[in-house]
Formats: sequence, C-alpha cells, structure tokens
Amino acid sequence: MRPVLPAVLRSTLFAFLLLSSAAILYTMHLNARTVRSLAESSLESTALSLSVSAESALRLSGGRRREDVREILSDRVVAFALIADAEGKVLFHTNPAQVGRVLEEERLRPLLENGMPRGRRVTLGTGLPAYEYDYPLRRPGGGAELLRLVIHTARADLLLSGVRRLWWAVGAVLAVLWAIGIALERVLTRQLRLQEEAGRRERLALIGQMTATLSHEIRNALGSVKGYTQWVDEKVDPSDPRKQGLAFALKGLGRIESLVNELLLYARQDACVLRPVDLRELAGALAREETAGWGGKTETDVDAGARVLADPEKLQRVLSNGIRNAIEAMGGEGTLRVAARADGKRVRVRIEDTGPGVPESERDRLFTPFHTTKADGTGLGLAYSRKVVEEMRGTVDLRNREGGGAVLEIILPKER
Repeated sequence: MRPVLPAVLRSTLFAFLLLSSAAILYTMHLNARTVRSLAESSLESTALSLSVSAESALRLSGGRRREDVREILSDRVVAFALIADAEGKVLFHTNPAQVGRVLEEERLRPLLENGMPRGRRVTLGTGLPAYEYDYPLRRPGGGAELLRLVIHTARADLLLSGVRRLWWAVGAVLAVLWAIGIALERVLTRQLRLQEEAGRRERLALIGQMTATLSHEIRNALGSVKGYTQWVDEKVDPSDPRKQGLAFALKGLGRIESLVNELLLYARQDACVLRPVDLRELAGALAREETAGWGGKTETDVDAGARVLADPEKLQRVLSNGIRNAIEAMGGEGTLRVAARADGKRVRVRIEDTGPGVPESERDRLFTPFHTTKADGTGLGLAYSRKVVEEMRGTVDLRNREGGGAVLEIILPKER
C-alpha cells in the first residue's frame, strides 16, 4: 500500500501550484487588457484632441485659413491628414499634391450623416502600423466635411510590446515556480519515505529480537518433546493403533520445527558479505536441483556476463524459495523460466511461471511477514527475500505476467 501522507502532500502542493498559476495568469490577463485599453484610449484621445483643435481653428477663421490647420496637424505623431467634402473630394491635405483627388469610400457618407467620430487601426503603404481617425466637421454655413487623421502608433505599440515581454517574464516565473514546487515535492516525499522506511526497519528489528528470543525457547522445549515422542514411537509396535497418532504428532512437531527455523532465519541480524556471484552457474544449478522429479518444463536463459555483488548463501536461499514457490503455484505441470540480463549497472533476475498468477487483492501484502496465499505456508519466504535483497542494495517485486502466470523479479548491483 502506498503511503497516504506523500499522496496528500503531492495533491496539496499541486493544488497550490495550480491555484497560484491561475491567479498569476488571471491578474496578468487583466493587466494586459487594461494596458491595451489604455493604448487604444491614448490613440483616440490624441486624435480627438488634434481634431477638436483643427475644428476650432477652422471656425475661428470661418473655414478660410486652412494654413492654421496645417500648423496644428504638423505634429510629428501625424502621418498625414486631410479634409474632404460630402462627395469625397479632398479639400485639404498635409501633402498639397493630394488636394483635389476624390476618396473612393462607401463609408464616407454614412460617417458624415451619423456625425460620430470613428477610429480604427490601419497599415500604411510603407508597412508601418497607424491609427485612422475620422472626425465629421460642421461648417458654419451648413453642410459637412470630414477630417481624417492618420497618426503613428509607435508609443502605444511600445506599451503593447512591453506587455508581450511581461508575458514572457510571467511564463518564466511560472516555470521556475513549478520547477521549485516539483523539486520540493520530491525532496519532501523522499524524506517522508526515508522516515517511514526507518520506522519500518526499527519495527522489524524489534520484531526480530522478540522472534529470535521466542524461537530459541520454543526450539529448546520442542527438542525435548520431539526426542521423547521419537523414543516412544520406536518402542511402540507397528501394529499398535497408537502408532498412527504418534506419526501425526511427529509430523506436527516437524512442522513447528520448520516454522521455528524460518523464524530464526528471518530474525537473524547477521551482515551480508558481498562477493561476486556468477548467476549463470548458480541459477542453472538451483533450477536443476529444485525441479528434480517435477513433471513440468524448465528453461534457463542467463547472460554470460550476469555477475552480481551479493551474499552467495542468502542469494541462494532467495532464488531457491522463488523457484519452489513457482513450482508449487503451477502444480504438477507448467513451464518454469529462469532468466538474468545485465542492465547497465544492474542485473535483472526473473523467475517466471505459468500458474494462476497473483490475486490483485493480495499484491500489496505479499511481502508482509506471516501473510501467505498458501494453505500450509508461513508467509516468511517472500518477507525474508525482500529483507536480504534490500540488504544487498537491490529490489524485489512479484507481479502477474502477460499471458498468465507470475514473475518474481530481483534486481541486484552488477559486479564492478
């Protein structure tokens, strides 16, 4: 079962990062929209101010002194300006050569009739962006004329380019924020797992000490009981009905003795003596020995370079236990496959069978001491395997195999 606390920590941290990122992006979106609005308002205000000044100058001069208008519209933000009548004829232009030409625009008359100024962004013939502003002029004698201003948008575009750069900065900040969050999650999760593993090892050590003490006492008492039962069994005539009861008693004593020996083996705290081990030789010998008399098929596929650093005696017990479990799961027939492959600085050992596989409901507890799926099992074989493999700086896992059956995978450090 996976630790609950790291999962809660991961979910909380992810939610915090998600909400923080959403808040930053939303705030940036509002700011960007405000800046765009200010830029457009700035263009419109500039155009309106120049248009009103030009209209005032025309009214003061009675519409005759257009040179006053030219002076007003000589501002450097103005790309060009013109005044046209209702028919589209250009009456005034900041470029005198354009005076007299006719504007071919369908929207000119509706603008004059509506009487409302309008602005839009355009692109000049030079490819530069600009802002076009149409402002209806009312002549003192009646009629209407159109003042069209086309102004440069460099200042407004500078604000917008600053917003775009700010988006890149926000993206970089978010990337750093997520990187720090992910790194923090991994560090904290690793720390919690290390603490949990230390606690588990401490509990196992305490259980081991208690188990070792109890096992020694049980074995001492068991030796006396077994010896006396065997002596009585030898004295009783084979035809005596009590002979069968004594056989059952001796079988039960043997079972208890086997369990005590497994407990002592699991509780033993002796250190691993790591030495180079040739898996090709060891796995082949164990496969032949453990499958002697079995009716199934045995396959071995071990690389010639599959040499590991391990405790030979403990590794032999682990492999023997894995092979026996596979044979017991298959029964009288099936295919047992023992393989080993070098994988970088590690060697993967796989013991595969074609049995019924492992129930998914049992997978989380397979390596728990005293938990077993067999009617006559002790639940210490896999627990012992996990304990000693981890002591040899390796990992062990039991899972279902594609196509049916189970696979016990042991990963150990490769010989340097």
